[in-house]
Amino acid sequence: MLFYDYVIVTILVFTRMAAMFGIIPIFNANNTPTWTKVWFIFFLAMVVVPQQVATYSLEIENFLELAGVMVVESLIGFAMGLIVLVVMNVFYLAGSLVDRDIGFAMVSVIGVEDESELPITSNLYYIFAMMVFLLTNVHHQLIRAIVASYKTMPMGSNPVMGLLIYDYIELLQYSFITGFQMAAPFIITILIANILLGLLSKAMPGMNVFMIGMPLKILVGLFLLSLMMTVYPNMMIDVFETMLDGLAKLIGQ
Repeated sequence: MLFYDYVIVTILVFTRMAAMFGIIPIFNANNTPTWTKVWFIFFLAMVVVPQQVATYSLEIENFLELAGVMVVESLIGFAMGLIVLVVMNVFYLAGSLVDRDIGFAMVSVIGVEDESELPITSNLYYIFAMMVFLLTNVHHQLIRAIVASYKTMPMGSNPVMGLLIYDYIELLQYSFITGFQMAAPFIITILIANILLGLLSKAMPGMNVFMIGMPLKILVGLFLLSLMMTVYPNMMIDVFETMLDGLAKLIGQ
């Protein structure tokens, strides 16, 4: 019977972890081989399985019961991954606002995560954020969070109502506010530059403001971006701490 329990627990643990890591950045990137992601989740699950077997108390007698428990495990993992995904959208929003103001909105690049088209600055913010993400070992904290979730949401429990009433709107609001805060220096600076260009066009009607304004806004934006790069790591760390606090709140720690 022990082997049967091992198989069931392995399937359930793998399901929760796959649902979480399947939607969060880095782990779900298309440029990472699928089998690499599968084996990573499998070996991570095997580390957790012995502890879960020791506390395993489910009585699953047929495939339908197993499928029902797998659905619940998938919802738990998806709810945890959704927190990470919502908070990480801060960098995409900030980059989109910056590109709109400095004149890069008409240009896009291929994103490293899912090969979709992204604004240039959004892609830069994302790459920079992922460097801070790895350097500060946030990925270790995510692994600890999903392992800790088994203490408050053990296999066989039904925390679906708790997941449904979780305040994702608060996290979405935080994402918008923080994204605007990251882009605020660019918005204000380019607004001042546009006002100055408007005054110049009134003072010298024959001057081609468009030909001067586009390069000027790009130069001002790049200069400001180089200055802000010294501030962004601390802001990104605050974003990651908010993300981890959201995970802790979800799993009840």
